[in-house]
Amino acid sequence: MMANQFDDNTLEKFRELLVDERNKIIEDFDYQKAELHQTITDGSGELSSMTYHMADVGTDMQEREKTSMFAHRQAKYLLEIESALDRVEAKTYGACTICGELIEEQRLLAVPIAKYHVHCKELANQRNNNQ
Repeated sequence: MMANQFDDNTLEKFRELLVDERNKIIEDFDYQKAELHQTITDGSGELSSMTYHMADVGTDMQEREKTSMFAHRQAKYLLEIESALDRVEAKTYGACTICGELIEEQRLLAVPIAKYHVHCKELANQRNNNQ
């Protein structure tokens, strides 16, 4: 085992954490999908949508847009989780992609998709902001 690699037990712990996160997101997607497919008529129980006030229609559209934006954000997070799971399988999970040293377990427990130490991430953000 290299110094910048977690042991198999630790990797398994993080794999389980990531799989749990992935399952939560998939459940959220199912809920969001149902919300997006619900029509104005379905939402109110009315048989006709012709009698709706424009404000009601606007509110419904705004809620759908928020749900859609949330689903998009969750889809990006799901891709990050899949990438982290790939790193677990490759036994590179937890190694900072900037300096190569192991990221603190507490950080990974809080942000399981983290690819950088906090310090390295701050330095990278500073460089990006200065460009």
